[in-house]
Amino acid sequence: MILGMMYGGSTMRNNLFIFTAHLDDLEFSCLGYLLKHTEDYNSINVVIASTWEDKVHVWKDNLKLLENKIGKKINYFNLGFEQRTIPTNFDRVKDSFYKIVNFEERFDILTHDKNDAHTDHRALYEISFGLYKYSDRFITLYSPEAVDFIPNYYVDMTESDDKFKKNLISNYDFGKEQTYTKKGSYFELDYQDIPSIYAKANFHNAKISHCEMYKIYKWI
Repeated sequence: MILGMMYGGSTMRNNLFIFTAHLDDLEFSCLGYLLKHTEDYNSINVVIASTWEDKVHVWKDNLKLLENKIGKKINYFNLGFEQRTIPTNFDRVKDSFYKIVNFEERFDILTHDKNDAHTDHRALYEISFGLYKYSDRFITLYSPEAVDFIPNYYVDMTESDDKFKKNLISNYDFGKEQTYTKKGSYFELDYQDIPSIYAKANFHNAKISHCEMYKIYKWI
């Protein structure tokens, strides 16, 4: 059974903190979780550690489209650090993120995985893991930079949801990537179907055309 189906319909009413390194990480890696679990949460909080001038306006437009899609307000926080400087500013990023979390209320964390080649991603995992014992759900996401990612949670997506996801991703100008290679090759739209290949290999009795995959460290 696909775990995303198993846990659907939960009566949990926690606060969700999606903590990502960059503008576009949400659209690329964890949109499916948000679409499936919106009703699980009292509040949805998206905290992005860095900013990038060429992507700001696209993200704001995508955020409005996403709110309309789920029918719920999303609380958005940008910590304002430059891309690729999160490890250097580790303690400042940590302090900024922890101050947003309300420890008087129950919360879940969705963030990057520890086995990720992007140093910004790994730093956010380490920051988030400091809240592991305080969270009810601690989940990491698959990204194109993942290495040896071993998923144990799959969220299957409808054709409509996958089309919505691709439209959001396509709104970004991939020719303006702040990378050393300047290629931005990991933004090719076909790349996001890799989770579906994993799913097809693990669920022989389910027809899964589109999905996202995650690793659950903790789920209450």
